[in-house]
Amino acid sequence: MLIPHLSCIFEPILNLFRSTKTTTSTMSSCNSNNNNNNNNNKICIVGASPSGLALGALLEKQGGCDYVIYESSAEDVPPRGGCLDLHPGSGQRALKDAGVFEEFKKYARYGDATIHRLFSQKGENFFDFGEGRDAPEIDRWALRKVLLSGIPKEKTHWKKPVASTTRDENKQIVLNFANGTTASGFGLVVGADGTWSKVRHLVTDAKPQYSGNLFVTTKILPGGPYYEKMKELCRMGSMIVMGKGVHMFNSRQGDGHYRVDVGIPGPENFADAGLVDIKDWDAFKKYLLGDDLFGPYSDEMKEIINQSQGPFRPWIMYYFPTDSLNWKTVPGVTLIGDAAHVTTPFVGDGVNCAMRDAIILAGKLKELGVSEEAVAAYEREMFPFAIDVITRSLQSQKMFFEKKAPKTFIEVMSSGKPLIGTTDHI
Repeated sequence: MLIPHLSCIFEPILNLFRSTKTTTSTMSSCNSNNNNNNNNNKICIVGASPSGLALGALLEKQGGCDYVIYESSAEDVPPRGGCLDLHPGSGQRALKDAGVFEEFKKYARYGDATIHRLFSQKGENFFDFGEGRDAPEIDRWALRKVLLSGIPKEKTHWKKPVASTTRDENKQIVLNFANGTTASGFGLVVGADGTWSKVRHLVTDAKPQYSGNLFVTTKILPGGPYYEKMKELCRMGSMIVMGKGVHMFNSRQGDGHYRVDVGIPGPENFADAGLVDIKDWDAFKKYLLGDDLFGPYSDEMKEIINQSQGPFRPWIMYYFPTDSLNWKTVPGVTLIGDAAHVTTPFVGDGVNCAMRDAIILAGKLKELGVSEEAVAAYEREMFPFAIDVITRSLQSQKMFFEKKAPKTFIEVMSSGKPLIGTTDHI
């Protein structure tokens, strides 16, 4: 989410990572390469994330693949996080290829929802940008609903958290569920279960690293005392406020409320570090408005925090080490989305990159069957693109947390070589 909205307004600068093209699919079935037993071609997707559901919907549309999805949450529990903007060649393409794009248009927000406003800590509005972008906004719960419209209900098993994954004596991957049950015998297990994936250790020992910064999220609700002012400042899209080593990213959500994301430095265990009681809203606002954080901001900008209506939730920002995106293909398992390459959100390519993974993997499975060859072909295309996104995001993050921001941000935007790119090169 966050900063995702910036991602379609510039051309990328690291095109060297994007020369690989998806091979045209030539086979109509996933089942052509394995015939050892009746479950050997079944694909298990761990996680009903955007990437996991996109993969399921794509496999369903392609036909020929049996698959199952296991998700830890209940279907009626909305995914946490802000709204997303989907790019034409990745997020939107996945929906079109899966046959659910018409359903997407029922929830997508076009027009003024794509406009973003840049402010200094003094409240100066430097400029607005993004008008006319083909990057409609959609809430996460709505994207889930859209993707599920392309998947038969019996394929997704809710409230089935995977506690661990192991291999049995036959080297088959076993899913050990939190309720004590197990599942195994799959031709391929796909970890689509996010930052702290329970599948990742089967592929690599590498773990996500803390970026040094976090967001604390809160909101401004319709009818609240500051709502009309937020509507004036943020309008129908988003606003970015930078300066003094901290920033805010505030965006209108589908139900009309404004999500407020407060970007600050802090320890990885922020909520438990004893700096402030995050559950004491008044105390936490006072902490944020202290001289070391948002104290130097204009009264108008500080009121966004002061008038926010809680609760406050920390979002600790992690990224996957790029030098670890080179593992050797492991039989029977792979990773997509954040499980493969979680990144900080400062170039806005996260969900689009994740859905791009699903497009490529589904295509390779269609072409090459449920096989190690298909997984290897997918991973060869995934690695360089993920490295590109993570690298640019970490570089962009520095601009957002600079003391002199948004000075460097504006310079880079005007340079013709911006860090912010797109994920539309498949």
